Amino acid sequence: MRLLIRILPGIIFFLFHTAGEAQGLRTFGIVYQESEISRLTQNEIIQLHEAGIRWLLVQEAMSDTQRLSVHEAGFSMLVMVPEFFPIPYRLTHTSFRYFERSDSLLSFYHHDPAVKGIGLFAYGKWQSESLPHRLQQLAEPYLDERLLFTLDTRPHPDGNRRPFDGLVLMTRSSDHLRSQLDQNPALAGILYAPENPALDLRDFQEVLQLLDEHREIPVFFQRNWFFANIAGENQVTDYDLARITSFYFRVPDAHLANPPPRSSDYVINWSMFLLFLYWLLYALYFRVNPLYRKSISRFFLNYDFFVNDILMRRIRFTSDAVAVFLLSCLLSGIMGFATADLFLDPVARQALLHYTPLLPYNWDHASVFFLIFFGVMALILGIKISWLRIANNRHANTSQIATFVLWPQHLNFVTASAGIIFLRSFPEAIVVIVMLITFLVITLGSFFTTAYNMRRIYPTSPLYMATTYALFVLFSATVISWLVFGLDIIQAWSLAASLSSP
Repeated sequence: MRLLIRILPGIIFFLFHTAGEAQGLRTFGIVYQESEISRLTQNEIIQLHEAGIRWLLVQEAMSDTQRLSVHEAGFSMLVMVPEFFPIPYRLTHTSFRYFERSDSLLSFYHHDPAVKGIGLFAYGKWQSESLPHRLQQLAEPYLDERLLFTLDTRPHPDGNRRPFDGLVLMTRSSDHLRSQLDQNPALAGILYAPENPALDLRDFQEVLQLLDEHREIPVFFQRNWFFANIAGENQVTDYDLARITSFYFRVPDAHLANPPPRSSDYVINWSMFLLFLYWLLYALYFRVNPLYRKSISRFFLNYDFFVNDILMRRIRFTSDAVAVFLLSCLLSGIMGFATADLFLDPVARQALLHYTPLLPYNWDHASVFFLIFFGVMALILGIKISWLRIANNRHANTSQIATFVLWPQHLNFVTASAGIIFLRSFPEAIVVIVMLITFLVITLGSFFTTAYNMRRIYPTSPLYMATTYALFVLFSATVISWLVFGLDIIQAWSLAASLSSP
């Protein structure tokens, strides 16, 4: 009897451990993005198994060796077609070959018993008349009682989810997840993808508490983020995430002691900070330059007098024109940064960058938008000044042209700053749209006012009209058409705005 009493706790622990190992008290998974599947070695599979990982979300074909190892380890899989931020036009058009590429990947996993679901249209817009039906037709031959899901940050309530059975909900934090769950989404999984590269144990445990009624739903981690947060040379945190997931996988009502809360929750609002520095810099320049200070009052209060002074070359603003050029580009960059920082979700930033031809979409930091807006503004102003200088090369100098082009930008100094401040309190798409359109109208409008001013010292000719007004309108319309129809910028913005909505 004494021997039985002594070994009884061990027997109970063994039976409990075995049951927990078979079913899992919490469910975890790893996302292998496209081109990452080669890292899924036998040793990595063992490591994941010991960490309580039982699900894989893959986006490309595995080797035969990998599939055999995955089956032997008892993993379940979700297969996601790696097409992110799609819009209906690009996927229904034959040149993009979406359906052919999807067929190729899905047919590879068609008869794989480990595959429990297939995913399409990650972070996309499919709510059109025909696309849901076409997606259903695409997936139907490969479902075989499998789940049809999508990956998204938007909860998509029941009436807005067809043809999908559920979604893997990407979330950044417990606060983000709480607002998402309020809309009662049909969950196929959770992708926990914090912006912080280091694990926040308190936040992660709050996520698991929010999912307490959905313990069977796998919580996925990005592969690189997961391995950066486990014990090893590349560890970026004080916690071993593999031991934490193993603990939650095997122990009922698992809970770890949370670290103390931060002594201060104050976070710098970088958009407001940059705007403050901008106006501080401008105020200093305005204060130490009396000639420039006087030109501002003349420009707004006595425009004809200001124009005549410039045309008659009584005053020149060569160095001031350079300063206003840089200030205009700087404010444009701050406006881009504020739009990305105050309105766009990181995934929404990726959606916009996905439709730009030069930058990788995973460069989703707000500072990237600062550089884009700064560069675009410098290009626009440079083209306008060069264009009008060439058109007036016989009777004008660059300083005159630059002054007429740049001084109207002082209106943007005020309107853009007001827009950024307003966006801070009301982060809505309409605020961004009004701010950007106003800024662009003022910027482009200065071309026509400058061209008109130069007519005062040179007779108007049909050639001048054709090479300035008409050609500039044609050029601008061509560029805008390319943005709208070539890069699908309106569709991309609509998608990004929807991804940023709470």
